[in-house]
Amino acid sequence: VEGIVLEGQYEFFAFQGQAGQRVQIEVIADGLLGLDPVLALLNPAGEIILEADDTNGSLNPSAIITLPDDGTYRLRVNGYLSSGEFTATIAILYD
Repeated sequence: VEGIVLEGQYEFFAFQGQAGQRVQIEVIADGLLGLDPVLALLNPAGEIILEADDTNGSLNPSAIITLPDDGTYRLRVNGYLSSGEFTATIAILYD
């Protein structure tokens, strides 16, 4: 998905997950606005179960997690003292 986040605000994206699924989540800043994206994953109960910031020498966060429960998860994206456009990807990983 593509989105825009303003400084000091959050953008949320929901997806259905199943217990035991391994997913990779990435947020890539687009454009020249200087977004420093941060991601968090909230479980179906609304609790943060994963947070990621700068990954592999880049300002763009990426993480892999095994989902603990069935239900609707929410990806939360914000900018660290910044705003701008981004692309978020959630992919199921298969062994």
